[in-house]
Amino acid sequence: MSNNPDTKFMRIALRLAEKALGMTSPNPAVGAVITKNNKIIGKGYHKKAGLPHAEIEAINDAKKNVKSLKGSTLYVTLEPCCHKNKKTPPCVEAVIQEEFAKIFIGTLDRNPHVKGKSLKKLRQKNIEVVTGILENECYKLNESFFKFITRGIPFVTLKLAATLDGKISTYTGDSKWIGSEKQREHAHRLRFENDAVIVGINTVITDDPMLTVRTIKTDKQPLPVVLDTKFRIPIDSNLIRKRNGTMVFVSEKIKKPLKKKKFENSGAVILGVKLDNSGEINLGEALKRLGTIGITSVLVEGGSKLASGFLKHRLVDKVIFFYSPKILGGDGKSMVGKLGITSIKECIQLNDVNIKTFDGEIMLSGYI
Repeated sequence: MSNNPDTKFMRIALRLAEKALGMTSPNPAVGAVITKNNKIIGKGYHKKAGLPHAEIEAINDAKKNVKSLKGSTLYVTLEPCCHKNKKTPPCVEAVIQEEFAKIFIGTLDRNPHVKGKSLKKLRQKNIEVVTGILENECYKLNESFFKFITRGIPFVTLKLAATLDGKISTYTGDSKWIGSEKQREHAHRLRFENDAVIVGINTVITDDPMLTVRTIKTDKQPLPVVLDTKFRIPIDSNLIRKRNGTMVFVSEKIKKPLKKKKFENSGAVILGVKLDNSGEINLGEALKRLGTIGITSVLVEGGSKLASGFLKHRLVDKVIFFYSPKILGGDGKSMVGKLGITSIKECIQLNDVNIKTFDGEIMLSGYI
């Protein structure tokens, strides 16, 4: 770790921002630190959409310790906002008002209403601005927000858990439990950090999941989404009986108004979408529909057919694969279905790969 004090203070701001991951959507997660004479006098982070932003939290915290912030330094993981919305005023105006001498910004905001504009305003007020401190980490912190705000579709993370030889179940369909309790805690954290969880109809019929966050104490739950081309989901499944608002994508060719009405009376949302060339739900269209309701990030949990569909159509941004130190063999079900690849050159390549181990298990993440 660098001994550079600027890097140290930005890292503290990052750790603050991480506290709110999963809570700020559709806003980004942001942390801020205020220093004077290289000593921290204020800290804050954006806790939830609708609540004060990180800069305001840090300013209010600092004012408990000093009378004036004039001449102090602000470290913030993301460029302060400069646009007005219904819930919070633009942070850049508050920052200017406090007369900071210097501001370190981790990464610029990709929101076209903000990008570079706050930077310009600050410099026009003769405030020294430095950008790019821990930029890669600050960017990754809000990779979902950045994709959504620029493209209007959610960031897609594919999560799969398998044996060491890449099997997700036996040929009989038994998959509980391939991974450890620790692995399931990681999986629930991923659910918490994403706006929605997507599964295929086969997973619903086989496992009857709830798709809830259960290892974290929270009232916030991801939106359950089922891809069900032929509208086969049982009305007595957990996702219909116990999860209000479950979204089910079916073929637009399916009418069945009485059946749809019955599901909608149970709290589900049934949406008809176009099919792709293989006769399955058009995944790109489904993502666009989710984007229109403000879903910034989705976790695709499986199974293998759904995983291959997202990978084949190049709709996955990030993969997280958990490997348990077990060997199942060739009669087990593979974690990813057929991709139509005929040569090694056509393989999907992961970039920026990170590997962690815990309790003898492996967690591999990477970007596509």
